[in-house]
Amino acid sequence: MKDPDKRTNKEPEKEPEKEPKSFRVTKGNTTITVYPYNGGWRFAWRSSETAIWKYVTRKVKAAAKAAAENKLDELNTGGLSWSSLSPHRRRFLESIHRETRAEDENPLLTFLKGRQKSSEIVQTVDKYLAWKIKEAGEKTPHIGNLGGHLKPTAQHFAGKTVVDITTDELQEWWQKKWGHRAWKTRRDCRGSFIGFWRWCVLQSLYPKDQVTPAECMPPVKAEKLNRRILTLDEFLALAGAIQPKYRGAIVLQAFCGMRPEETAPPTKEGTKKKSKRGIRAEEIDWKDNCIRIPAEVAKTGFPRITPVLPAAKAWLEWAGVHSGSNGPVCYTNLVEDGETLRLGKEVFKTGWPKDALRHSYGSYRNAIVRSLPQVAEEMGTSETMLKRHYLNPRSKEEGEAWFALRPS
Repeated sequence: MKDPDKRTNKEPEKEPEKEPKSFRVTKGNTTITVYPYNGGWRFAWRSSETAIWKYVTRKVKAAAKAAAENKLDELNTGGLSWSSLSPHRRRFLESIHRETRAEDENPLLTFLKGRQKSSEIVQTVDKYLAWKIKEAGEKTPHIGNLGGHLKPTAQHFAGKTVVDITTDELQEWWQKKWGHRAWKTRRDCRGSFIGFWRWCVLQSLYPKDQVTPAECMPPVKAEKLNRRILTLDEFLALAGAIQPKYRGAIVLQAFCGMRPEETAPPTKEGTKKKSKRGIRAEEIDWKDNCIRIPAEVAKTGFPRITPVLPAAKAWLEWAGVHSGSNGPVCYTNLVEDGETLRLGKEVFKTGWPKDALRHSYGSYRNAIVRSLPQVAEEMGTSETMLKRHYLNPRSKEEGEAWFALRPS
């Protein structure tokens, strides 16, 4: 008998190698299948059902399993695939993480959402002005001023969205364009910016919980100015030089305190409201010695009554306006006709003193009555505006001398 334990020279047969099998990696409700691929391991993934498939390949099974686990972690935390981001994008997000505090998160997200909704500055300004015209029903002088401030600004920042314009950029442009102008012009321009950006907030074009760049601009302080009024000799020289058809306009301003546009409004589009007209002779009450200024004449839209003093009556007759007269006191606007340009050179030498006639009435009238509320009511303004824009304090004797002027 042969010993069964005795070895022979014949090698035992090797068992065939098992083919690698795919396996699953699961976290939460998400599963990834890892399968053999070209001697290594691969799995496919996508961030949503509509997204395209992406693939990850590793040489070693353990590395493929670890990569699948990491991918599941990314997918289960909101769909961000950190590993698939470009190096530049990862560096950017890392810098955001470093620079952002917990209290910065909501303002930052609000800004980013607002930036997505924001629109290019030129288009936005056009929409804003169109909205203003629609609200007013016409292009008013105020809207014309808004366009004069906002359109050059939009062209300067053309291509930028509203949220991309910083306070420093806006301030620098404002200083360059309007910094040399009078304080009122600079203040009005800043006000136009503020109104525009507030509208953008209402339209969700700028974050509502952030201060706009316009509001961050420093306010313009009113400068103390000596309001220009006419002397007696200046008015007499003006009366001697003006064309007869314009006489009524200077009389109503100098001795009744009316505004230039209330005597004869301009006619060009955007320079006046369609509903406005100049004062008519039949609105002068010669019996009660007053002018009943209706709403369609008054700039403010509120009717008022202003007195016709003896000086005004005498000068109105000099202008050809008498009891029983009808029709406009002045048919055309002095500025549009070029009369103020001519008189500014001929009489005043240095140019037409804008609003000086109305300023003269306010200053000389208050010198006599010593009642700012009364004078403000007569002129159709507020006591605050009277102090700010019209008043140049005069003595009682100077006031009496002004209203003692007569055409003779």
